[in-house]
Amino acid sequence: MRYREERTFTVQLHLAAGFDDGYEGDEDGYAWFERFEGVVKPRLVRAVFEALRSDPGWKVTAAPRGRDPSEYLEIEVERTEEALPPRGTPS
Repeated sequence: MRYREERTFTVQLHLAAGFDDGYEGDEDGYAWFERFEGVVKPRLVRAVFEALRSDPGWKVTAAPRGRDPSEYLEIEVERTEEALPPRGTPS
């Protein structure tokens, strides 16, 4: 391969939970976040990988690049050579 094009697409989630006025902080041990980590996050990761792999011709690999994997999901998504149209052919 002599030439490679690259782009980045970022999805970033900001998680928050609201509490009544009487809440004094950390009383629930961040149960709301534990619920996200244990239930929602695995579903989200699975759905992302399923969506990316649903279109033939894409190689999808988890690719952590030095960031904390508990806070970042980094994925390498590469168009495979066999999925590319031959040179000079309109796509």
